[in-house]
Amino acid sequence: MSTHLYLAPAASGKTTYLVARACALSAGLAATPRVVVPTQLQARAWQRRLAETGGALGVRVGTFDALYRDILRAAGEVYVLLTEPIQYRLLRTLIETAPLSYYAPLRNRPGFAQVVQGLVRELKAGGVPPDAFTHAIAAMGNAPRLRELAQLYAAYQERLQSAGWADFAGLGWLAQEALARHPAVGRDWTHLFVDGFDDLTSVQVGVLRHLAGRVDELVITLTGNPGGKERRLAQSRFNQTRQRLEAALGIKAEPLPTLAPAQRAPTLAHLEAMLFNGAAGQLPAGDAITLIAAPDRAAEVRVALRWLKARVVHGHLRLDDAALLARDIEPYRPFIQQTADEFGLPVHIL
Repeated sequence: MSTHLYLAPAASGKTTYLVARACALSAGLAATPRVVVPTQLQARAWQRRLAETGGALGVRVGTFDALYRDILRAAGEVYVLLTEPIQYRLLRTLIETAPLSYYAPLRNRPGFAQVVQGLVRELKAGGVPPDAFTHAIAAMGNAPRLRELAQLYAAYQERLQSAGWADFAGLGWLAQEALARHPAVGRDWTHLFVDGFDDLTSVQVGVLRHLAGRVDELVITLTGNPGGKERRLAQSRFNQTRQRLEAALGIKAEPLPTLAPAQRAPTLAHLEAMLFNGAAGQLPAGDAITLIAAPDRAAEVRVALRWLKARVVHGHLRLDDAALLARDIEPYRPFIQQTADEFGLPVHIL
């Protein structure tokens, strides 16, 4: 059994390295690697890259949610998984019947339930159970505005446990507890690759800590600059994540074995290095980034979608490989919809 934590900046070949490893390991079904990525979009990108190499039978690609379900299934533990709308309705019901004083004026406000839903999600991602949250609130003076939130969290979790339900945020929590109760779970897994993350929650780190001593090989790639000091916030988060993983897994981080800076797009490498720096610098020559000045938002959208349409028609770009980003999408929404309809481009605006 071996565990590796590889560090490298963005676009340095981490996924390329793991794709090659997965293909080699799965040849002849000699091994069945599991791959965990942050989002479903990245899972589809991983699967496409596997297909482009000729295919790899037995490689399972998914998010942490899929990994949690595999763990619970292997442990023989079954829960009814609540969708977010049902979770929201459950919270509304609990809020309506809870003995609230401080938040009584907000009891019937839909937005209050959404705030509580977000709080529950954050607490569960951090592995904070209701009793620990309640004790922490009491130690801070037990202010009503915090005490009542702790009461709602405790009531919500009690309802889930009594009914045998689980929410998406709690899957990792349940998987971590299942791994602690069932030492055999994961011992028949050959390889686990965790790719594409620049940060991990406490629950995710806890699950990996349990699996590190069970799977034949655990490989984690972490996106960041190992020796960087210039990007304050991003670098601080990267260093904290690295230290937490090293402490939890009992290992030291290593450089990516096949790091090849020459393979990186120079413009994107420059952008990644300077993104949070604030220092001036000239972009390297290349066509990875095109800067265009437009007189207003409508023109910005028209130029961007015209560029996209040209690449769909002439460059065979897949629409699900493209994204239109804005710092605030709302001011652009009507222009995007109108121009996309004019150009015959189906769009999904988040």
